[in-house]
Amino acid sequence: MKWTIQALKKRLHQNTDFSYQCDYRQYLDPQSDLVDVSFVEVTGKFGYMENEDRFVFDLRIQANLTMLCAVTLDEVDVSLDFETRLEFSSRVTDDNTLPIEGITIDLNPYVWAEILVEKPMRVLGPNAASIDFSGSDNPDVQDEPIADHPFAALKSTK
Repeated sequence: MKWTIQALKKRLHQNTDFSYQCDYRQYLDPQSDLVDVSFVEVTGKFGYMENEDRFVFDLRIQANLTMLCAVTLDEVDVSLDFETRLEFSSRVTDDNTLPIEGITIDLNPYVWAEILVEKPMRVLGPNAASIDFSGSDNPDVQDEPIADHPFAALKSTK
């Protein structure tokens, strides 16, 4: 969602609530475990602090993500529903304030960044717990003879 500064100031005297849906698939990284994202529902309201020349957006973000299981690489659905605050100003005074570039405020890249912060670092699918990692069941895995091992001389004897 993109607004000009003048349009936002004009809307201050009307209704400061807003709601929109956006497709963020263009932001997906093919190397990521985040495979897909549904249309993201963004609702909220904004305000303006005139003495600080700062726009404040209180947002509620709802999205359904499709991520890869960290063990099986199966697709897992993850639901996000969180609230956040974004502050914009032409005079950036702290780390919480985002810069206004030009005459517009575009929420989309910042909403995407908030989604990436809120998404889990890794997810486990329903079949992940049943995987045996001992390796003894795999006939392709053969024990390497100790003498042929390049670090055999470093192995401590018991």
